[in-house]
Amino acid sequence: MSRLVWVVLIATVGGLGFSQGVRSLGMAGLVLPGPGAAYLNPAYAAFPGGLYGADQGFQLPIGLLGLVLRPESNPLPALGGLSNLTNENSPFDVLSFYDQFSHPYEFLINPASSRAFINPNTGYPEIQISVDATGIQITDYQGNPINLDFGLGTPAGVGSSKALTPAPLLRIPFSLGSNLYLDFGLFAGGFGLGLSPSDSLRQALRSGQVQPSTEYALNLTGTAQAGISVGFGYATRLPDVPIPDFGPAKLYVGTRGEAFYGLAYLEGNFSAGVQTDAQGQFDPNQPPVYRGSVFYTIPGNGNGFGARADIGVVMEAQGTTVGLGIRNALGFARWSGTELRWDGTSSNPISGQGERSSFGFVPAFFLNAATRIPLEVGALMVGGDLGYESGLYGRVGGEYSLGPARFRAGLGLDNGFRFGLGAGFVGPGFTVDTALTTHRAPIVGNTVFGIALSLGLGF
Repeated sequence: MSRLVWVVLIATVGGLGFSQGVRSLGMAGLVLPGPGAAYLNPAYAAFPGGLYGADQGFQLPIGLLGLVLRPESNPLPALGGLSNLTNENSPFDVLSFYDQFSHPYEFLINPASSRAFINPNTGYPEIQISVDATGIQITDYQGNPINLDFGLGTPAGVGSSKALTPAPLLRIPFSLGSNLYLDFGLFAGGFGLGLSPSDSLRQALRSGQVQPSTEYALNLTGTAQAGISVGFGYATRLPDVPIPDFGPAKLYVGTRGEAFYGLAYLEGNFSAGVQTDAQGQFDPNQPPVYRGSVFYTIPGNGNGFGARADIGVVMEAQGTTVGLGIRNALGFARWSGTELRWDGTSSNPISGQGERSSFGFVPAFFLNAATRIPLEVGALMVGGDLGYESGLYGRVGGEYSLGPARFRAGLGLDNGFRFGLGAGFVGPGFTVDTALTTHRAPIVGNTVFGIALSLGLGF
């Protein structure tokens, strides 16, 4: 039971659900074995806390400094009026604001910027679309081709991740005794927005030539959802398992069921394009062709509900731990709402009642491991994780402890390449941790560097 209390403490101190602390960020976001990973593997609810260390202290939202101190990320002056947003002399950049706002616990050194598309001679963004009988090109003001494949966030809808709900913004567990626990959650996420060319447009951009009687389109996809959830879990340690030439291994198992009630949902796949005639020409008077659908649920106009089952197992022996968690081993989700459809004949959508649902085995896997290596001076811990949800991700990292000092590093592949460097200090009654982090900039795709900081006090 005392181990389950760790889950309560970590969720309470962590604040916003399953978030990456500064220690984890210093190892490129690595998730180590421990009660803090119980959301990804329910067996960790019975695992001893602190075996591989844990994030300590309060993670400072220093990203707020970036929103206030950096003009291109500060929305307050820009909210003075529409003229401030359209004024070429205004430093405010919506993309910089979005990037910093979506990373509140990191001060971004070089947030994403749409200035890459701005002509310095005019102060305005210039994206040039050249369409003629011989081909099509989309370039910036310097004539450099623009990559139209970009996205924001991580899509999570019935169409992409089935019955999985996003990681909770707020998760409050309660220990019930006898290895049982209950948790309540509030989730609002699964936000994803993507833009990509159709196959025909991609080929035309690559070859610089268009074909007769062919449609060329840009595809826009988007997802988002919000609601409340309640989970009921059980985790326990089984009798030790003898392993030849290795000794006894401790075995932990866990399962968790989650039910949710959905308040809002969005899932769309929309395209807009133009079509060439039999001679391979574009008629400038021909209206665009719209296709696709947008399904949405808002309070008072539909709702959602569903349930899923998660399972997990963990084995630990001689300072090495390996865990496997499977979320949505069996799940059901159903959303009702309004659906808008475009059939290519009109710009006005056809509106009607719609539904999205799924049932069955559509799992999200999470495998992680860690080990402690004794050294003559200090101690070393190394670990790695590998997961698959809407896409594959993985990280490796480690921490070297020398007296009260901690040094960390890690590499990973998680929506692009990322790395982390970190350091910490454990003093009498306090802890300080800092990390240098990276992530892929939305839309423009360059590497963004950030600084995270946490402070813990003991009484």
